[in-house]
Amino acid sequence: MGRVVSFSEFDSYYAEIRKRPDGVLGTIFDTNILISLTYEVKSNHEEVFDFFDECLVPERDKGFRFFTTVNTHSEFLDFNRRLLMTENLRDAIDDNSKWKIPAKAKTQIQYQSGQLKRREEQGGDPVLNDTQIKIIKSAFAAGRFSGNAGWLALCEAFLRDELDETEKNLGGFGIEYISPHEADKTGLFEKPIEWSDAKRISEKTCLSLSDAMILNALQCSRFPFIVSADFDIGYAIMASKEMKDVVMPDSVAKKYRDYHFDGHE
Repeated sequence: MGRVVSFSEFDSYYAEIRKRPDGVLGTIFDTNILISLTYEVKSNHEEVFDFFDECLVPERDKGFRFFTTVNTHSEFLDFNRRLLMTENLRDAIDDNSKWKIPAKAKTQIQYQSGQLKRREEQGGDPVLNDTQIKIIKSAFAAGRFSGNAGWLALCEAFLRDELDETEKNLGGFGIEYISPHEADKTGLFEKPIEWSDAKRISEKTCLSLSDAMILNALQCSRFPFIVSADFDIGYAIMASKEMKDVVMPDSVAKKYRDYHFDGHE
């Protein structure tokens, strides 16, 4: 049965699973862990970074490996795409900005920034969501018009090659992309990844399909646990007798105490 293991319990937990005869090859990082590890503004950055540096890096030196799935990798890049646009759009309407922004677009950037600030005050990330970006985009012409910058020019200036840099940053932590379709990674899997299995995982707790696909990859891998800060991931793992474990920040792990999962008394 799946367990939620807090960061503070990891050393003793890992000491036990290290003894398993099949060996421990590595783990999968959930998207929120990737973001917290690389984005210093994130509220739990220090907690995640310290855990990575003090508990996982020493194991990496012994051959332990860290992976992203196609879902976690794309979600991580997507977060950084939105982050880059958020920061640059805010700068673009500054009084000292070189950009000439249409009045309609400037109004939308200011309004959506205000909405974002309210979300930040409630603990949300300081990043525009896609709905907000689409609203702002619709206030621009695609190309230069009446002396004002077009949306395509902003994308060129704000995003070009930046996602490559984001991937390089991730690689600097020793984090690799895993796929059962790559010849050098097939040994990391115990069985094929089937779409039907992800649907069954989703149905168990109404987990998003994106998260279910991440857990399905874990289940099919040789890894004993995933590292996540997502409440829904921990919930899905504790609700199923078949699931592997999840290692989580203490602040998240303690939330499950009052849910009375069968077998977790």
